[in-house]
Amino acid sequence: MHRIKVRYADEQGRTREEIFETRSLSELRAAFNTKGYYILSEAVEKGSFSEQLQEALTFKKSVSIKELNEFTKLLRTLLRSGMAITDAFDVLLEDAEDSQLSMALRQVNKDIREGVSLSAALGRHSDVFPDIYIKTIVAGEKAGALESILKRLTEYFTSSIAIKRKIVAALIYPAILLAVSTLAVTYMIVAVVPEFAGLFQGLGAPLPFVTSLLLSVSEWLGEWFWLLLFGLMLLIAATISFSRSPDGRQKIDAFKLTVPLLRDLEMNFANSQFARTMATMVEGGIPILDSLAVVIDSMENRVIAMRYSVLPDLLEKGMGFGKALKSIPDTPKMMVKVIQVGEESGNLGEMLENLADHYDEEISELTDMITALIEPILFLMMAVVVGTLVVALLYPVLTAASQIN
Repeated sequence: MHRIKVRYADEQGRTREEIFETRSLSELRAAFNTKGYYILSEAVEKGSFSEQLQEALTFKKSVSIKELNEFTKLLRTLLRSGMAITDAFDVLLEDAEDSQLSMALRQVNKDIREGVSLSAALGRHSDVFPDIYIKTIVAGEKAGALESILKRLTEYFTSSIAIKRKIVAALIYPAILLAVSTLAVTYMIVAVVPEFAGLFQGLGAPLPFVTSLLLSVSEWLGEWFWLLLFGLMLLIAATISFSRSPDGRQKIDAFKLTVPLLRDLEMNFANSQFARTMATMVEGGIPILDSLAVVIDSMENRVIAMRYSVLPDLLEKGMGFGKALKSIPDTPKMMVKVIQVGEESGNLGEMLENLADHYDEEISELTDMITALIEPILFLMMAVVVGTLVVALLYPVLTAASQIN
């Protein structure tokens, strides 16, 4: 018997996760298909500590949004040309390089040929295809509008890629500047400062405190440099592993909301993600209550996602979407107002799309401001550190020279 952890969606679209004992994976899949459930992920339970440790230290390469967007665009183009879905998959997979996405698509193509629906086949690879992708495809299949749904998905992915690219582009220059300055200062301390140690001993003059401290740090770094480098790499690996755990991710997300400028950036990004994902699903014909579970699960900041996690219960009690949002602490008043107007006018999808565009503009302005603020601070820090090093090294030499004169 195998113990398998299964994450699945029931007939109402609610996501659940349970551990089942079964003789074979095919038998388990057949049982779920009979009940009308969609399997989102399957994972064999690992019992030994060594296996769990190996899994924790393994950094898996996930499928990027860009790869999903390219696949969705090509699939939509082929379907628009009148090609059958299985033929479209054959064309897309012909001479495709082995990757996580292509391997998943080969299995999806095989499942479709065996009579499984596209959404169910995609749902078996939840590590590749997010919930919004699967459930939007479900809506497209039910409405017989798969091609238009694929168009909505490409628009959603394109917008998500654009805003993330904007944030990365704004922060990449300060990151490079910080890395280069750190390497330069480390090189000076490890390689240049020791050259002055013999000179200072020959002078026989008392050294200032800053110079003595610099020589001690240089000697210590030179002796323990490789051990420190290994420790730093281990710390980075541990931090990444910690951030991948549910508890660690939640603590990091909570910390982001305590840093002034980063808090504004995180809030705007979360609001943009919430509005755009919700707009994509509502425009795809998925009911609000069914959409919320997917939208909340897809939000990157888990602390903010937990705030919105009460929305499905409030809506089930008969409360309107806008009124339910208003009852959640720290929800922007403009978001509440826009959603209430969208509900009243029957144009909720378009209003949510406009709201997401607004927050994208806020993110753009904020990233420009953060970049403009970080650059002079980094230059000032570099000037202080390099100036201190130069003074600490040259002051004893100049003092000794003046005494000789």
